[in-house]
Amino acid sequence: MKLLIDVGNTLCKYVTFQQGELSVIKSIETHLINQQWLAENFPIVEQCIVSNVNDSNLNQIITSWCESERIDYCFVESEAEKFNIRCAYDDPSTFGVDRWLGLIGASTLFPNQATLIIDAGTATTIDLLTSSGIHQGGWILPGINLMFSSLVQNTKKVFATPKNINQIAFANNTTDAVNQANWAATIGCINTAIKTAHEQYLPEDDTLLIVLTGGNAAKLKQLMTVECEFIEKLIFVGMNRYNANKGLK
Repeated sequence: MKLLIDVGNTLCKYVTFQQGELSVIKSIETHLINQQWLAENFPIVEQCIVSNVNDSNLNQIITSWCESERIDYCFVESEAEKFNIRCAYDDPSTFGVDRWLGLIGASTLFPNQATLIIDAGTATTIDLLTSSGIHQGGWILPGINLMFSSLVQNTKKVFATPKNINQIAFANNTTDAVNQANWAATIGCINTAIKTAHEQYLPEDDTLLIVLTGGNAAKLKQLMTVECEFIEKLIFVGMNRYNANKGLK
């Protein structure tokens, strides 16, 4: 069995891969991860692949567990090029590993297809990958919840509470106005990214696939006016390309 762990700032998400399939995504609060929890929950693991945007101390916890159980392991880092994917960043080490894995995951599921990857989580990231595997760069903006809290906490007379919306519309009260604007701003940014991709980076006859992932992706798909693919496990699809026997330990 292969264990794939995505360590985030607040939550650690994980799946297993066996018999050719990824399991459902499960999660635990990141600060609760320790060797005892790993041993109790994963008694039979042959490989462990990890991406970590949190404290590097967690790498040592996972390393100690893997070595004590004789499990092959590797920690994924962003690279200049791998699996025929080329990163646009001059310094790939500054490119978030979650975005890197999104590129790899999209290329795995949709080979030779120009793709705009939107990861809508704490931050919303947008990255363009050409059909030949060239990353053209991307954007980072605050996620829906972060955008909401930033406005409410930094203004004296904007009182609002988070609220689900079913469609983009103008609002007649402050709560709706803030919630509507957060989603509209995010969708507007994505639409601008689509326009920019076609006008500046892609041949006229090249189609562009829009891929959504992350915690707010399902809701975004409902509100978007263009066709999108929602891939919940996109990062894990990318992570699964790595083989601990061949990867960097």
